[in-house]
Amino acid sequence: MKQVKFLAIALVVVIAGSFAANAQKIGYVNIDGLVYALPEAQKVQQDFEKWQQDSIGGTYTRLANEFQEKDSLAKAATNASVKSALQNDVNRIGQILNNWQQEAQQWMQQKQGQMFSPLYKKVTDAVDAYIKEKGYTYVLHSDNIYKAPDADNISMAVAPKLGIKINNQGTAAPQGAAPAAGK
Repeated sequence: MKQVKFLAIALVVVIAGSFAANAQKIGYVNIDGLVYALPEAQKVQQDFEKWQQDSIGGTYTRLANEFQEKDSLAKAATNASVKSALQNDVNRIGQILNNWQQEAQQWMQQKQGQMFSPLYKKVTDAVDAYIKEKGYTYVLHSDNIYKAPDADNISMAVAPKLGIKINNQGTAAPQGAAPAAGK
């Protein structure tokens, strides 16, 4: 009888040990939030906005002004042939402006990705180090989580390692404005 009790207790200990050994540590992180809370993110955002204004802003302004000017002239024209020619110009410039806006959007996304890439690498490297240090099995991006306990959010634990100041509410104090399109 004592052997049966001993075997039962041993079996319970082995089963409990196997469950404990297979316990998985799960957390979540907001990579974008950490990137845009970095002290250097504001400078990168300002550089991006300057590039955007210098590289794309002038062409857009010129095309938009030309479109508005031709459109006003077409609406004011009294001669049918002049009005038709101006309307053709308005349609042509409108098509160019539309195509240019689509291309400019792609250029901006590429440039933003290029400029913010080092910051994303810095954050993901810090998150990876924290994951390894704390033994997490799974870490999810917070954008894909419907509901989770705050205790599983590792963003605040990684933030100080990145030089991000945490405010009184336990959230990263933003260092700069978030960009138009995140990564």
